[in-house]
Amino acid sequence: MSEWLAMGGHGFYIWSSYGMLALAIAIELWALRRRRRAAWRHVEDFRAELEHAREG
Repeated sequence: MSEWLAMGGHGFYIWSSYGMLALAIAIELWALRRRRRAAWRHVEDFRAELEHAREG
């Protein structure tokens, strides 16, 4: 098992690469979620403006 984790002496490079990839994916998912929330807020604001314009 430890030999498999060591990856023939390149384990540090390989596992740190996997770690960086996981971090990049996590950051991307967080950013997408944030942009989605901002877009929905924008849509809700626009709907409220339309509703207000229709009323008066």
